[in-house]
Amino acid sequence: MSLSSLDSARFREFAFAVADLLVSTDAGGRITEAEGDATLLHHPSADRLIGRNAVDLISEAEGSRLREELWALGPGRRLSWEDASSIEGGRRIVIQRNSNAPNSFRFIVSRMPSSIRVRGDRMDEILAERFRDAVMNGRLMAARQPVVETRSGAVSHYEVLARFDGEDSPVSFIAAAEKSGQIAHLDYIMVSAAAAQLESNPDPDYRLAINISGESLQRLEVIHELCAVISGHTFCRSRLIIEITESAHIHDIENAARAVKTLRSCGISVSLDDFGAGSASFGYLRALDVDSLKFDGSFLHTSETNIRGLSLMRNVARMCAELGITSIGERIETEADRRLLLEAGVKYAQGYFYGRPMIDETFFGRSPRSLRGAA
Repeated sequence: MSLSSLDSARFREFAFAVADLLVSTDAGGRITEAEGDATLLHHPSADRLIGRNAVDLISEAEGSRLREELWALGPGRRLSWEDASSIEGGRRIVIQRNSNAPNSFRFIVSRMPSSIRVRGDRMDEILAERFRDAVMNGRLMAARQPVVETRSGAVSHYEVLARFDGEDSPVSFIAAAEKSGQIAHLDYIMVSAAAAQLESNPDPDYRLAINISGESLQRLEVIHELCAVISGHTFCRSRLIIEITESAHIHDIENAARAVKTLRSCGISVSLDDFGAGSASFGYLRALDVDSLKFDGSFLHTSETNIRGLSLMRNVARMCAELGITSIGERIETEADRRLLLEAGVKYAQGYFYGRPMIDETFFGRSPRSLRGAA
């Protein structure tokens, strides 16, 4: 029987047990491209998924959640969570809205690390190897995007974003690197390069923000290494900001809280990124003693149809001000977005309205050979 002839119930019985897939969809969720493991579909290739709905690859409970949240994603933004009710050991789901074609999405479905491996050529392994190859062979790039004062437009600092040569977005590489335990390599390289940049440019107004994964935040040995590399450079510590991303769920909140305290003891600032993108955001804010908070763009881009979003952002921004926590709004694309941010009392802004991420050819300032050593 062909896959296309299976009814929805039978298709779900097969497909939602599948792991290690990389698929692209159109605006309606219809799969247009598929790669990865499809052995449980009784076919050696995943291309027979083309034409089916990607939501059907996810368990029913998680699929319902996805339908509600998918269109809240802004261009280039992603969702990441664990689908524990499918295969033994569960799966990780990562979904990103295409930044260049906002009516399309990319889904990555991968087995959790504790699950049993059935085949050796899984997509996560391929992506993890491509990640390592990019880092070792000098194909890791960096893009800078300004963060500005909302009212005046004056530049506060630049966020530095990892980019991989030939890829529009790093989401698939980041997810694979987190799963394979390699993400600390990227965090170390990015922080090291930022510290070197700040040392070489003594301008007190030149400040940089670097992302580190929530996965790394739970490993104190990684945090101590990051502090060591920062200490090896001479610059005013307040010029470096570490942003904690929600790409990986923080399971060990106590270790994460100790990690934030350790980072801040080095003199640098720590920011909670993507606030509101995940269900644990308020828990993170309560537990982690951060200096700033960046609202996920979905707060702003759903505010016209959901007044709760704007009201919530306004009240959280007010609470942050009382606690001495700086608030930042991202994905500001129009003057109307800027006005909404001002109305909500959010002090800083980031988005295409102020500037797109631009590749900085000088950021690493070292040869591919030295990158090999770091990886």
